[in-house]
Amino acid sequence: MDARRKATVRRRAGFRCEYCHLPERVAELPLQFDHIVAEQHGGPATLENLALACARCNRFKGPNLSGVDPETGVLTRLFNPRADSWKEHFAWDGARVRGRTTIGRATVHVLQMNHPAAVNQRRHLLNEGIDF
Repeated sequence: MDARRKATVRRRAGFRCEYCHLPERVAELPLQFDHIVAEQHGGPATLENLALACARCNRFKGPNLSGVDPETGVLTRLFNPRADSWKEHFAWDGARVRGRTTIGRATVHVLQMNHPAAVNQRRHLLNEGIDF
């Protein structure tokens, strides 16, 4: 992937993970370029199929395209930063991310967005005045 495409993805994401909203400037590891539809599923390295993701979200998302909503048991697609509105599918509950829809809940579950380490990190950042 060329430098211009990487820069475009980073700017478009507001320099934060497009899943959990971790700001790039406080991330322990460099943010990564996630193929929303993984290459192994035929997803191209186009701007429409790329998202900026923190290492934690990218690791847990992997090649997954769907997950089970833990509330309803329904298999549903995961959040797509290019097609979906974050605020429609997620809300903040302090340092925790709450899924508002089947897509949001399945994504929170699959990406382990409320893993204790992630919640602890967000809590510390919020205490330092860093918003998500």
